[in-house]
Amino acid sequence: MEKTLAEEIGAWLLSEMDSRPKKRSTTYLLGKHWEVLPDVWPPDPVTRLFTTWLPFTAGSRFLEVGCGAGMTCVVAAQHGCASVVGLDINPQAAENTLLNAQRHGVSDLVTAYTSDVFDALDSSAKFDMIFSNPPQIKMAVGREHSMGAEAAALDPGFMMHRRFFRHVGEFLAQDGRIYMGANEAVGDAPELERIAAEAGFVGRKLRTEPVQIPAALIGLTPAVKAAADEHGILSLDVSMFEFRRP
Repeated sequence: MEKTLAEEIGAWLLSEMDSRPKKRSTTYLLGKHWEVLPDVWPPDPVTRLFTTWLPFTAGSRFLEVGCGAGMTCVVAAQHGCASVVGLDINPQAAENTLLNAQRHGVSDLVTAYTSDVFDALDSSAKFDMIFSNPPQIKMAVGREHSMGAEAAALDPGFMMHRRFFRHVGEFLAQDGRIYMGANEAVGDAPELERIAAEAGFVGRKLRTEPVQIPAALIGLTPAVKAAADEHGILSLDVSMFEFRRP
């Protein structure tokens, strides 16, 4: 059976991660160098888009669920957030976030914890902005994955999305806002909106922009070729949604 476009892109993303050198490295985005530890998903053009789209407010309390290498947490602190917390199920990602906070001079504002969604937070914690770019690849329920890089990419049955919205209200300030990234090529934006609505949140699509990838990088399978333009380019929409209480 031929794979869908989402399955092809998902397999490519994981193969890219598997092929990365298993050693500490750096990457360059937003005019800065970022440390990347082994088995941490590196900041990429989608990370850049979401980070620049977030409406950071001076003095606000910011939480990122799935902080990865910590670029968004660092930028939040640099844009005036009074306190910044990063959470990630991957212990190396939490360490990576602290490394980049130190590298860019905001270690006094940024804290990071190893956490399965909100598990590491104190029950009294409240945030004005909560952001997540969750695992986007909606695999079948029962698909096993590691707790490292694959956990940043795979969300069998969108179960992480469901857990997020089931508990996020406990940590959101009364007038707070939730921001969530969505890759509409490999994810399921309509289901994301349904899950949020079932949890009592009103949502809207804040921004959308295509990210272009040469189809040959993924592999010229039938699904990929059908989606590519005449120049062999895939144009994949990524979006940011904003959610709030009614």
